[in-house]
Amino acid sequence: MKILKLLPLLALVISLSQCITYLKKDVPAYNPAKIEKKISNIDFVLDYNHFNAFGEKFPVSEETHKANKRAFTEIISGCKCIEKFNLYVVGLDDVSKLNSKNQVNIEVTTRVKPNGSLLLSSTLFVITAGLFPVFGEINGKTEFVAYNQGKEIKRYTYENDVVEVRQLFLLFVMPFSQKSYITNQNVPDNFVNDIYRDKLYQ
Repeated sequence: MKILKLLPLLALVISLSQCITYLKKDVPAYNPAKIEKKISNIDFVLDYNHFNAFGEKFPVSEETHKANKRAFTEIISGCKCIEKFNLYVVGLDDVSKLNSKNQVNIEVTTRVKPNGSLLLSSTLFVITAGLFPVFGEINGKTEFVAYNQGKEIKRYTYENDVVEVRQLFLLFVMPFSQKSYITNQNVPDNFVNDIYRDKLYQ
């Protein structure tokens, strides 16, 4: 019975706690292509998946899907090398009947890495009601897979580990933090430029 009485308090602590993240490896430098003739009529399909430390797939909210769509629309448009394109998001848009001649699948996967630090800090986080921070490590993988007539012609891959720190008092620093994309900044930007530079659809 005592445990049941503590559950609402624990839920409140977790809901109030916030997190900050930093990358273990430096973000690659932005490498724009020299634009001559723009390419067009490319369909991008974004598939974002997140797995917890037990390998279980987390559901992605509609709000997150919409935010990701806005972010990647801005990234692709920012290249200024593509004249016309469509962006579809798995879990938000119907992609079952999509049969594109020129298609790029954007596969973004994040996995929480189970380790001793995560287990110990999570335990202390619960015991101290959020005063002790949780230290987690997330592996992020971004792949751009280019297809022509349904055949894979090129694959671009990038991986990086993200360290996440979650604590109750971080609530007060969140208004001063910057939100980033679901993937490492400059990575998708460079991949779009690489597609143009490699003349896959010219």
